[in-house]
Amino acid sequence: MTPNNILVSAYTMAARLFRRMADDLTPDEFLRQPVPGANSAAWVVGHLTNTLRNSLRRLGGTDLPELPSGLAGKFAATKRAAGEQTDLGNPEDLLKLFDTFVERLIALIPTLPTERLATVPEVRPPFATNLGEAIQFGALHIAMHTGQLSTIRRSLGKPPII
Repeated sequence: MTPNNILVSAYTMAARLFRRMADDLTPDEFLRQPVPGANSAAWVVGHLTNTLRNSLRRLGGTDLPELPSGLAGKFAATKRAAGEQTDLGNPEDLLKLFDTFVERLIALIPTLPTERLATVPEVRPPFATNLGEAIQFGALHIAMHTGQLSTIRRSLGKPPII
């Protein structure tokens, strides 16, 4: 198994788990903030979709669909407690974009030369020292926010998924 295969596997598993947590939420449930200051599922979906699009762009992805007009800025991390989260777009449309970007990233990763994974990217997340680790962090980022969806689900009285 190559480093590229491991990265593909990480994104594949993270995306599958994420979709399992999100697939049965209703439009109203997507807007549920489990406690004041916490993110809604709609924000989480939009944030991850925006992040995946940016990752693809940085890796050389082209012809990337845009997020619905006016939404990209709403999904930026602020390092502050979340306020009321409304007007975040149609969750179904955002989930389709999430899937599109994950699929494109999964297709792009095997084409990256292994040597490139050891290079230092211009933009990198915390703790990543090279491109391979930055890409891996993206899958961990999905998994981290999937935990937020689990909390939202439980606050709605839904059973655990796993």
